[in-house]
Formats: sequence, structure tokens, C-alpha cells
Amino acid sequence: MKTEKGDKYTENEELKLKFENVIAIGVWIKTIGQIIETIGVSNLFLINEDPSSGDEKVVSAVWIETVGQFLQTIGVSQQVSAINEQVTFKAQELEIIGVSLKSFAHALEAIGGIEILQEEKQTDIMDFIP
Repeated sequence: MKTEKGDKYTENEELKLKFENVIAIGVWIKTIGQIIETIGVSNLFLINEDPSSGDEKVVSAVWIETVGQFLQTIGVSQQVSAINEQVTFKAQELEIIGVSLKSFAHALEAIGGIEILQEEKQTDIMDFIP
């Protein structure tokens, strides 16, 4: 028979695994959304007759973010299904690389958005900033 502490530990480990799976599902949903955004932004850029430097930064950032999101998703998924500590460690590294790429992409996207906004103020031509 298990002690109360043993029962609580087992219960917490089961809950931990459930929450890790919920997180993995959430990250996959974000990845699907990111792919949809990337398709939309890329197509919008392709039909833009006169893309600016800011537009190019935003599109590049969205693509970098998508790569980062994908790496993060793979890393999280691998952690959930890891069979040993070495696999977990590699998965964590991959997840962190993905998050780092996304951080860089967000900064680049903000810079591009600022450029687009400044351009709009000068030309009075409003554009869509994704």
C-alpha cells in the first residue's frame, strides 16, 4: 500500500503529464495559426505593387517566426514523448532555439511596422500592418 505522500506524488505526476499534453496541443494550434498567417502575409506582399522596406521586414519576420514556431512545437512535442534525459535535453534545446527565433522575429516585425507607420504618416496612404 502506498503512503499518502506516494499517492500525492503519483497523482501530481499524472496531472503534470496531462498538462504537458495540453501545452503541446496548444503549441500545435499556434503553429497552425502561424502557418495560416504566413500564407496570408506572403500573398498580401506578393500582390503589393510597391512594397516598402518595412513591408519586406514584416514578411521576413513572419517567415522567421514561423520557422521558430515550428522548432518550438517540435521541441515541446519531443519533450512530452521523450524516452530519456538525453532526448529531453535535445528537445529543450530545440524549443529554446525556436523561442529565440520568434523573439528576434517579433523585434524585426515591430521595426518593419514602425517603418510602415512612418511612411503612412508622410503619404497619408493607409496600409494593412499584419
